[in-house]
Amino acid sequence: MSDNIVTLKKEYFFKQNNNVHIHISNECKEFVGVLHRHEFIEIVYIISGRAKHIIGNNEYSVKKGDVSVINANEVHAFIADTTCNEEFLAYDLMFTPEFLDNSCLSSDDFSLLANSFLFYSIFPDEIGFKERFNLIPNCNREIGSIFEKIYDEYKNSKTGYVNLIRLYIAEIIIKLLRKLGNSEKNTLTDTQKHIVEAVIEYIENNYSMKIKVDEIASRMFFSKNYLSKIFKKETGSSIHGFLTEIRIKEVLRLLTATNDTISDIALSCGFTDMKSFYSIFKKYTGQTPKQYRDEV
Repeated sequence: MSDNIVTLKKEYFFKQNNNVHIHISNECKEFVGVLHRHEFIEIVYIISGRAKHIIGNNEYSVKKGDVSVINANEVHAFIADTTCNEEFLAYDLMFTPEFLDNSCLSSDDFSLLANSFLFYSIFPDEIGFKERFNLIPNCNREIGSIFEKIYDEYKNSKTGYVNLIRLYIAEIIIKLLRKLGNSEKNTLTDTQKHIVEAVIEYIENNYSMKIKVDEIASRMFFSKNYLSKIFKKETGSSIHGFLTEIRIKEVLRLLTATNDTISDIALSCGFTDMKSFYSIFKKYTGQTPKQYRDEV
């Protein structure tokens, strides 16, 4: 303890001196809502809910899909919004700069790490992003899926997991830099963002039904092309691709959690053509549904 601020030490989280750790916020509830600092860089991806992120003298409202980057020794806290109907959950990814790049041994600043040899050749002019790293809003689900992969690798700790996590973190950094670099020319208005959020909500609530993009557009009184364009700009995915991803994720869950037949599961998730379903499943997972279920 120092100045009534909790300091989180490396040894508390890093196992086997690997200098990397990830958990979901509800696995370390004692630190949620508590001002603290730590001896490492932290990247936080909001899985669900909303919160107020206090960092230094600044406050940011964060929600599902946002990313926050916290440098070593920065005092901060996430205060969950209890009025939200979703529980506040976040991936907390922690690592030291040397985990990625040994030339950064003396650096505890994410903006300097981002300009290390790993990324400088791709983004030579990114110095100046330091303040904006504190909140990177509306990251697409592709970035969230990388956090999910890191979490799974860390929990399972199979051979080579540390090296795979290192690659995934590098991928996250590159994609965050891309998003920041394109933010000015790709920023949507608040109204357009609300439209995209409404489409996402509709898909998440109705994925088991037959859904067509032109029908969604008609419901919202927009052209199909316009809706598709702003959805792609905001999420990085097409509406059809997003719908398929939601359906496949639910299929994966049901294959693991139930003994229902594969055809029943596919139908319940909105797949009406079994030949097409098997092709899509193989494309997303590299396996047949039976192979996936047998291996889980």
